[in-house]
Amino acid sequence: MASTLVNRNVTVAGHRTSMRLEPSMWDALGEICRREGRTIHDVCSDVDFQRHESALTAALRAFIVLYFRVAATEDGHAKAGHGLSETVRSLSDSGLQEWRRNLRFTNRYRNRANAL
Repeated sequence: MASTLVNRNVTVAGHRTSMRLEPSMWDALGEICRREGRTIHDVCSDVDFQRHESALTAALRAFIVLYFRVAATEDGHAKAGHGLSETVRSLSDSGLQEWRRNLRFTNRYRNRANAL
């Protein structure tokens, strides 16, 4: 099954930009926003602020995966109480370092691949 990318406009740090993501990623991002009581623009701005050299869409995909990985742990379930949670804030404490390492690894891998 081929996945078609969907283009949407978002405001990131006060600037309007467009992003292309898979429909499942847009759905997951919407779910994160619903759970956290935040807008897509706010979450995208936070991810943009934390990313280094990676593309915003790549950083957003990594964030979405990490968000649900953290939420799927026993600690994540306990914190969530299977309702609204502070998972985004807990990512800055527990998972953000891993997320940053993954982004740096992705950038190193991409740079090596581009050098070939």
